[in-house]
Amino acid sequence: MYPGQEPIFGKLVALIVVLSLIIFIFNTIMRKILNVKRTKFFSKDHVNDLHKKGDWIIGTLTVIATIVAAIIFYDHPNLPINNSLAVFMVSTAFLFLQEVFRAVIEFKYKKGQNDYLFTIFQLIFMLFVVYFAFQSGGFGLFLDLL
Repeated sequence: MYPGQEPIFGKLVALIVVLSLIIFIFNTIMRKILNVKRTKFFSKDHVNDLHKKGDWIIGTLTVIATIVAAIIFYDHPNLPINNSLAVFMVSTAFLFLQEVFRAVIEFKYKKGQNDYLFTIFQLIFMLFVVYFAFQSGGFGLFLDLL
């Protein structure tokens, strides 16, 4: 560690815990309101075979695009944003696409259920949380890094 630098690991863990708690509470409330069943943590519950194949394709494209972005943005001094942030934004865009695909499949093939609404609300809420976390410097925890 260099003089004048403080360890950020504790702040990062605190931020992750707080954001996870906020998202968990939101998901719990939305599940109750929309009457959506809770799935297992990190489960791959696909609606049908089309969803499974599409999810696999988008997941593969996410990995490829993230690697390509990391190579392209590696040590590129003319970028208006941080190189790591550029790679994060590319992978986030593909994860957004994956959730939109999930919502479309749920809307089309899970008739009479509100799963697609839950997915859409969850996606919008998470985008807001991530946006405000970045804009506020990790809710004030990382203002010195901005």
